[in-house]
Amino acid sequence: MLALFNRVSSWLMFIGGFGVIAMMLNIVADVVAKLVWNAPIQGTVEMSSYYYMVALVMLPMAFVEIKDQQISVDLLFNHFPAWLQKLALICSCVAAAAILAVMTWRTGLDALRALRVGEVVMGGREVIVWPSRMALPLGFGLASLAALLRATLVLRGKPAIQSEFDRGMS
Repeated sequence: MLALFNRVSSWLMFIGGFGVIAMMLNIVADVVAKLVWNAPIQGTVEMSSYYYMVALVMLPMAFVEIKDQQISVDLLFNHFPAWLQKLALICSCVAAAAILAVMTWRTGLDALRALRVGEVVMGGREVIVWPSRMALPLGFGLASLAALLRATLVLRGKPAIQSEFDRGMS
């Protein structure tokens, strides 16, 4: 289960990385088109805001959570005894999973509404945005699952993070 989840989250991280590349190419093409031909690419801002940025932020969320790469402040945590560190980590993972589950539910309702009405935004041109709304519940849901997986691993006394070298590069 963990190996499959790691593979899925890694692929979503990889796809999210394409959001950066696509945004860069789109913006560069827009600037060149504006400077050379005085004809900017219509919808660049909307595509960047509603597609590229969403992919770049939401798709890697599960990867960031399962690898424990989110921003954290462990000022006191490192001074706790081992049993209290374990308890604190389990509690924080379960709390994160609960919060992310609520966000999954709420953004899922918004995504269904956007799908139902065929949501679009008006800018330089009309841009269909309802498909990008689906990335939010996907990202939050998988991150919630990742937090629960981490809590389970810590509870079972296994390391919450496995590097490529720990798994024998398989």
